[in-house]
Amino acid sequence: MKNYFKDIITLFTASPQNEEMKRKFHGWLIDDEYSHEKDLALDEFWTNVQGKEDEHTEEALKEVYAKSGFHLVPKRSINWLRPLGAAAAVATLLMVSVYVTYQLTKQKYTEIATVENYVSPGQMRLIELPDGSKVQVNSGTLLLYPEKFVGSTRTVFLVGEANFKVKKNPEQPFIVRSSTMAVTALGTEFNVSSYSDDSEVTVTLLEGKVKVVCGIEGKSYVLEPGEQVVYDKSMGASCLCKAELEDVTAWQRGELVFRSVTVDEMLIILQRRFDVTFHYRQGRFNADKYNIRFSDKASLEEVLTIIKAVVGDFTYHIDRKECYIK
Repeated sequence: MKNYFKDIITLFTASPQNEEMKRKFHGWLIDDEYSHEKDLALDEFWTNVQGKEDEHTEEALKEVYAKSGFHLVPKRSINWLRPLGAAAAVATLLMVSVYVTYQLTKQKYTEIATVENYVSPGQMRLIELPDGSKVQVNSGTLLLYPEKFVGSTRTVFLVGEANFKVKKNPEQPFIVRSSTMAVTALGTEFNVSSYSDDSEVTVTLLEGKVKVVCGIEGKSYVLEPGEQVVYDKSMGASCLCKAELEDVTAWQRGELVFRSVTVDEMLIILQRRFDVTFHYRQGRFNADKYNIRFSDKASLEEVLTIIKAVVGDFTYHIDRKECYIK
């Protein structure tokens, strides 16, 4: 549930909002329902977002406030109204308009209901879209799509990870939008990983052909099967590379694959996979990267035991959905 609130906040801050949207968003923020969870999500968002500093940081910071409307003080007193760090300002400016595009689509087709599918941590779900396309959605993922596709495109919105098997319709291209990418396909299979708390967004093509447009600079790629585009949010840079398809699709089989990731990144993935919260001192682990693979039957304790054997020098204690690392 916590990641759901953070995802909504991330989507809102992705681009400029009109006054009506700001009013609705602030109304949602100050509503008493789930107030504690919203405060925690806001605090985590502003604390953990990372980016690069440059000479335009001060202007970027002002622009972030102007975009998000956070200069407006909510009626309910909350503790997250503090200055954004320079890195956070620049990182926020790198986000592309997902939420606004979603809202404009809703306004354009007001007669069409919008389906909001949130897959909780520890869960996976297979969804059939109105056009017959199949989407396998990974844990901790938010997928938005209309109850019926109308107009010249079939557009869905993603925060998290999903595998798309698109039904062919050359007259109505299929588009997946995330915070920093737009992926267009006519009929194909591809994987998009775009979690709000990951440093990179990745699109991998399994079959067919897709066009990927990255970031605010609009750099585009046309992918062949086995290729992937990786977009670094903090650097605002993208690259085209060959993909390890077995690793990319491992989550669909229930497998857990860590490929060139730090321990901190492992813990983020494990939180989504096992619906657990990790508690440990910031900076506890270094930036060394590891490659580890687990079967679909591996439990959290088994995974942590192996990580401990590889990394060494830490102990852990699991108490229901909390894990304490020392």
